[in-house]
Amino acid sequence: MDDKRGYRHQALTVCTLGGAQVGKTSLTAAMTKVVSRIGSTPVDAGDIESQPPFHHPIGDGVGLDYRAIDYETSGRHYTQIDCVSHLDTVKMLIAGSPDVGGAIWVVSAVDGVTESSETQIRLARQTRIPVIIAFLNQTDRVEDPELIEICAAEIRELLTDYGYEEANSPIIVGDALKALRYKGHSLNSEDWKPIVDLILAMGRCMPQPVNPANLPLLMPIREVSDDPKGISTLRGDVIQGGLAVGHAVDVVGKGERVKTRLVALRDDEVQVDAEPGWISPGQVVSEPKSIKSHTVFEAAVYVMTPEECKTHVPLVGNDKPEIHLWTIDVTGHLRLPPDIPMVNPGEHAHVSVSLDVPMALQVGARFEIKKMGARIGMGVVTEIVE
Repeated sequence: MDDKRGYRHQALTVCTLGGAQVGKTSLTAAMTKVVSRIGSTPVDAGDIESQPPFHHPIGDGVGLDYRAIDYETSGRHYTQIDCVSHLDTVKMLIAGSPDVGGAIWVVSAVDGVTESSETQIRLARQTRIPVIIAFLNQTDRVEDPELIEICAAEIRELLTDYGYEEANSPIIVGDALKALRYKGHSLNSEDWKPIVDLILAMGRCMPQPVNPANLPLLMPIREVSDDPKGISTLRGDVIQGGLAVGHAVDVVGKGERVKTRLVALRDDEVQVDAEPGWISPGQVVSEPKSIKSHTVFEAAVYVMTPEECKTHVPLVGNDKPEIHLWTIDVTGHLRLPPDIPMVNPGEHAHVSVSLDVPMALQVGARFEIKKMGARIGMGVVTEIVE
């Protein structure tokens, strides 16, 4: 196992949000420089901008590009990712890969809150990123202190509008490039103090990383073999939680909840007490009463570009695409916002979806969108309606 893998095994993944040319990469490099004095990191600050972006696949033909650093400070491990473009950030938030546990929002004091950065904050809220710390950057380029105060007030208002409380979402004011160019080593210097404040705020506000093994059991079923003796063999991948022989479980989705228990485990197979026909692919094995079936939900969706899906298919109002959820396709009735007649390839939107079949659903569940047999988009459940 290399150093980076060792860090990421127990690290909280933090992403940088913000529009183009606001100084996200400079801030990441400056943080690395300061962390090397108060913590540890296998990356040199000078390598951040020069390192080639990592291409992270999130599906066949689909991926996103970002740079990443790993570091430890105050006994906590972080993996900080800096997406190359706004579209990469959008895809990351909707696809949930990498799985982000917190964010640093970089805003230029020169430009203020831009449309793209506001879009990212809205998506971050919809996808339940719990903590956002703002860094008001490039303040040395603003001569009027009142303009900095106005920009900070705009940031606070937007964070409050999206439900981020001031106590857990501080605004740090500084200049990342100035901190990066600082030649000294004093943590109390005017150049480094904002970076130190940011790192301390992360330790105070960012959540602990979540181990999927400690979450309630969830195993989507992709294949079922029935036995006339009342034992069904289920095949699928456990995406969170754990399995144990003898434990009570629910099988949820596509109808009534099936209450049963695990009687045997083998590789990716589990066996449960169930009569033939009770269980089918598309349902999920879960802890009792931990998840319910629903048909109507809201979601953030992204429509893939022709380069990503080999076709050019938009989403339109009252569309009826196939929603690939867990392991099966279900017909969905999709409604766009009144002011959006169409979602073209390379665009994203917040939509309402009604399924023909009730499926096990929870906020944060990811799905694919298909039309004419081709995968043309991806989405994440942001709210369950009924």
